[in-house]
Amino acid sequence: MNTISTHYRLSHKIHDETFATSQAGNCNLYITISPRTIRLAVADVPRNKFVVLEDYELITVFTPLQVAEQLRLIAKESGLLQEQRWQNVRVSISNQHFTLVPATLFDPSHQEDYLRLHSNLNLELDVVLSNHIDNIEAVNIFAMEGVIYRMVQSLFSERPVQFMHQTSSLITSVLHQPPRKRDRDFYIYVERNYVTVMVVSENGLQFCNIFHYLSPEDFIYFIVFVMQEQKLNPEQETITVWGDISHDSALFNTMTKYIRQVRFGKKPVEVAYSYKFDDLFEHRYFEVYSLHLCE
Repeated sequence: MNTISTHYRLSHKIHDETFATSQAGNCNLYITISPRTIRLAVADVPRNKFVVLEDYELITVFTPLQVAEQLRLIAKESGLLQEQRWQNVRVSISNQHFTLVPATLFDPSHQEDYLRLHSNLNLELDVVLSNHIDNIEAVNIFAMEGVIYRMVQSLFSERPVQFMHQTSSLITSVLHQPPRKRDRDFYIYVERNYVTVMVVSENGLQFCNIFHYLSPEDFIYFIVFVMQEQKLNPEQETITVWGDISHDSALFNTMTKYIRQVRFGKKPVEVAYSYKFDDLFEHRYFEVYSLHLCE
């Protein structure tokens, strides 16, 4: 007897009328999985255009097993997860279990050893994976919960799935940002209880890490701490922000008290979007859109 309950809600859905699942062979499916959300998007490859977005908020979900169970239940309702003919299926995982290693030093047989230096691994429960980030010549080694990994694989049993850590797509996307006018630029991506901080110079990525916060005070502490460590002046620097944050949120109000210039980022410009995306805030769903820039 199936006693698993639904603990998600579809908080946003966009479906361009020109898209039908019969066109999946010409489209990529992008999936982002975090402890709080599961998001799906479809990009029409020939037109280089996003045509579908589904945003599922997870409610009273606390364990990886529960995330995997909710993914299975969502698949029963979403035709996107029932379709097997996608040109590519790309999945990003959001967690703190990652490390970046220069590609020239990377030895695949030791990727678990690299990650152990930064994360508490449980190889009975976790799967260790890696992906190459071309524009910084680095390898992102990361762990994801085996129960989620196997659930995704079971949904797409007829085709290969490309897994990557969320930081890989974020790094790729920020390095595609318009030419910088400053020596270094400070970017953050905000999720509920997590913030990814990145510093980029003309020489490439200088810093990337994910911090867990419980309050606006925690949130700003980590941001100012990184700025101090990177010798950046909060009175002079501009922070570019993407993610699940709004102009009237406590996080944003706290940030503006300590940082002189805070601006919301834009969608990646290398891809087009259905007109139905026009009503969304530009800085939302950046992690989903960024998957389109990855290889």
